Amino acid sequence: MPEPRRYAIATPHLAATEAGRTAFEAGGNAVDAALAAACVLTVVYPHMNAVGGDVMALVHDGRAHAVNGSGRAPAGLSAGAVARGVPVRGVGSITVPGAVRAWQTLADRWGTRPLSRALLGAAAVAHEGVAVAPSLARSLADASELIAADAGMRAVFAPGGTALREGDRLVQEQLARTLERLAAVGPDDLYTGETGELLVSGLAALGCELTAADFAAHRTDVDEALRGRLGDEQILTMGPNSQGFSLIQIMAAVDRLALERPLGADARLLAAVFRESARDRDAHLADPAAMRTPVGELISDTHIAELAARAAASAGAGPARVRPAGDTIALVAADDSGLAVSLIQSIFFGFGSGVLEPRTGILCHNRGACFSPDPASPNALGAGKRPLHTLMPVVVERDGRAAWVAGTMGGRAQAQIHAQLLLHRRAGADPAAAVAAPRMIVGEAGLDDEVCIEADHAGARAAFPGTDPAPLVIPARSDAAGHAHAIAFRADGTFAAGSDPRADGGAVVGG
Repeated sequence: MPEPRRYAIATPHLAATEAGRTAFEAGGNAVDAALAAACVLTVVYPHMNAVGGDVMALVHDGRAHAVNGSGRAPAGLSAGAVARGVPVRGVGSITVPGAVRAWQTLADRWGTRPLSRALLGAAAVAHEGVAVAPSLARSLADASELIAADAGMRAVFAPGGTALREGDRLVQEQLARTLERLAAVGPDDLYTGETGELLVSGLAALGCELTAADFAAHRTDVDEALRGRLGDEQILTMGPNSQGFSLIQIMAAVDRLALERPLGADARLLAAVFRESARDRDAHLADPAAMRTPVGELISDTHIAELAARAAASAGAGPARVRPAGDTIALVAADDSGLAVSLIQSIFFGFGSGVLEPRTGILCHNRGACFSPDPASPNALGAGKRPLHTLMPVVVERDGRAAWVAGTMGGRAQAQIHAQLLLHRRAGADPAAAVAAPRMIVGEAGLDDEVCIEADHAGARAAFPGTDPAPLVIPARSDAAGHAHAIAFRADGTFAAGSDPRADGGAVVGG
């Protein structure tokens, strides 16, 4: 009898972690387990991800592959839509949802089990219902007006006239039928079949400019990962239109500035590095075809030196423009073949566009909100463009093999969160300790001050004596600080894994 496979998986919801564990125990690999978990998460964490969202993933199989499942704005975007500017919610904020085709790409290229098994597992959960988790309950309470404004949202999330609460049963019959149809007919049904026709026509009735042709034209890109140095290791992440380069910038700037205690006494300078990297992102990042500054230039030694100098000069500066936090799920999985995957899927804001198409049960994202309102920006709204994207899966490679795989929720702050995880790792923390440690978020938490520090992060709070404005102290283990998950590959072939206590999930190590 073959020896049991060694594996690890961490996700933000226990039902998803269990789905991944079951896939592993049935003989699946890390990608099979990740897909089983990802499909379940669209059912149990609808405030953060959905069938109508996007996916970005990093798969390491001896080489690092960046899977870009982000969608585009309508190819026939009208002049009126451009003139109205960048929408935050509603049908105008919806770009083509890329998640389902990205799942198929992952299953076809790296999986050993048909994607239909993952889809049917999620459909069963949608049919049977699931208890509303604490994170979802908080979002439902905050989104009462959004839910009330959309018939599809009301039917699913407030079936009795009042939004579901923690522990209530969330049942999604139409979504279950859609998942079953995708399992039976194939994922392309969302792009060229009945599911797509229902979704496109339902959105068109509300004024959405996406067409069947936009859905049919959608493709998942698979490219080489973006690389950056991390001592004697390599950081691997997504290239544009992802903000992944920001993490490479941050870690290189930390080393250039020789910050001895970036999570303590030097936190004020680390915050300045976060701020300057975010400004770079907002100035330069866009659909790769529209970028004017190559990403290689943004992570060059010369540019890092300039960024570090800007950070040192601005460490005492006042607040920058605050951005709303995104809503996203991240999960990580690895197995003893050396296969590792960080998969991130998202609807951007909580409940995305706020539009749930009732015949399909599909909640749509609002990734169009990531376009810049500045018409001169490379990230300006435009026909057929992909917007700036916050999703950024991460793998750290040593000697050609995966050594660390991580992912996080956190909107535009994802690079900051990953940097703090890597700094904790550098200090000797295992994945569980790294993801549980208190965090600092700069200009990204959707709050009123630039620097937001969790209440239990005493070291960072002490690094800002007498600053005006003072950092905003947010509750310990706040959702605003993201939900991160990580796996470490040990030298003896075993794994260590951690799931963020800010979420509702867990990590499992097997074999």
